[in-house]
Amino acid sequence: MIRAMVGDLTKVEGIEYICNAANGIGPMGGGVAAAIRRAGGRVIEEEAIRICQAQDPQPGDLYVTGAGTLPFRGVIHLVTMKQPAGETSYAIVRQCLERLVAHCREHGIKKVALPALGTGVGGLDKEKVARLFVEVLAPVTDVEFVVVDIDESLIRHIQPDE
Repeated sequence: MIRAMVGDLTKVEGIEYICNAANGIGPMGGGVAAAIRRAGGRVIEEEAIRICQAQDPQPGDLYVTGAGTLPFRGVIHLVTMKQPAGETSYAIVRQCLERLVAHCREHGIKKVALPALGTGVGGLDKEKVARLFVEVLAPVTDVEFVVVDIDESLIRHIQPDE
């Protein structure tokens, strides 16, 4: 199940986890990552760096940190690129979404908010990413995915009838 809303990812209510469009080395310097770090504290970034040093996640992988002062159970970091402000692809975004679905099912997570992966510094087309989100997430009936973006155009591509 997928729905979309315009807003601030760090302020969505009724969510268990939020997702970060992450790099594979940990620093949370720009875009959504910086917003999560500012809202939840540098402790999230410090944990992300430690996990990346230990696990060396690659694009398409995910890892989980605490949520700092944010009111969520944690932050799921979806690795869309290895280096900060690096390259990503639609295939990597698809892999992140598929891993997210599997992770949620494996851990009994029922409600997750996520940003428009790859559309910031990754430079991917928002309409194509929205189609990918619908393709991968809409058929899922046991988890609710809430896509949150500051850009209304992306939201319209996910929920065109609203």
